[in-house]
Amino acid sequence: MQKHKPFIFAVVLSFGSLFSVNANAQEAQQRKLAPVLVDRVIAYFGDEVITLTDVFKRAEAARNPVAGTISGDPAGDLVSNQAALDDLVEEKLILAEAAKLGIKATDEEVDRHVQSILDQNMWSQEDFASAIKMLGFSEVSDYRAHAKKELLKSQVLRLKVGSRVRVSDRDVEEAFLREFEGGTLDTEVHLWHIFFPFAESSDAGDLVKLIEHAKKIREMAVSNERPFEDLAREFGGDGSAPKGGDVGWFVKGRLQASLENVAFALKDGEISDLVQSTSGLHILRVTERRQVPIADVEEAKARVRYELTEIEFAKEYQKWVKSLRTSSRIVVRPLDEPLVLE
Repeated sequence: MQKHKPFIFAVVLSFGSLFSVNANAQEAQQRKLAPVLVDRVIAYFGDEVITLTDVFKRAEAARNPVAGTISGDPAGDLVSNQAALDDLVEEKLILAEAAKLGIKATDEEVDRHVQSILDQNMWSQEDFASAIKMLGFSEVSDYRAHAKKELLKSQVLRLKVGSRVRVSDRDVEEAFLREFEGGTLDTEVHLWHIFFPFAESSDAGDLVKLIEHAKKIREMAVSNERPFEDLAREFGGDGSAPKGGDVGWFVKGRLQASLENVAFALKDGEISDLVQSTSGLHILRVTERRQVPIADVEEAKARVRYELTEIEFAKEYQKWVKSLRTSSRIVVRPLDEPLVLE
């Protein structure tokens, strides 16, 4: 899979190859060289600097190669350079705060984090190595370095932001009554899918082939060339295939977020685009929905509390980061004003 290449060039001048000093000195002196884009500092505070190259690398690192291939544009899901810059600035501010507070993340904590992923997904070490490659990490050591940094950041955020979040029982009760028809009913969707599992070990070429295959099956389903159920029986890669892709009824909170967000947004009878989960690709279809009595009131309230907490955390985070930016006196230069050599 071709990677997006940053448009940064090192300036290397070889006078012998550019011109003959003896024959063309006067001409060279009069010549106005074309502008050459070079790397530069975009933001700085204290001893910390962020360069244009750093921004491009962060934007590329945030890219989901599977999503890019699904969309047909390998760079189409690349986060904007401004978003990448904001992320880098915030990360450096948080890590600087961690150093100030003496907060550290240990190798043992990373071990526990990785083991929790293995346990949750019932993966072997080989499964884990394959999964992180799908996320853009070449080696397990690269993921571990990333995880250590994220664990460090989470400790700081828990202390500095989490302690500010307040969600009262009354807030939860009001939202619960509002979202669940007076606290009595939940919404279920009847979900069908055609599943294309990721191979245990696959390279970029295998991934492209899988996506192209799944796209063709989806086109057949959307155009009604063949019934969805027949396609699921023939091409589905899990236990729902013999049942025509019928995976049953689901309320919110029972599916992976990527699948749930799409499933509950579909209209009855509508077929989704390809959706990526941790285990493969899915074509989703919701055939009907219904109101059912809430199976577990406390679980539903816990879900409401979690959603409200996430919203409040995001608000408090923005306030905290803004105060950090102000107190650190960070200088950020516009990304659209590249430095050139004339």
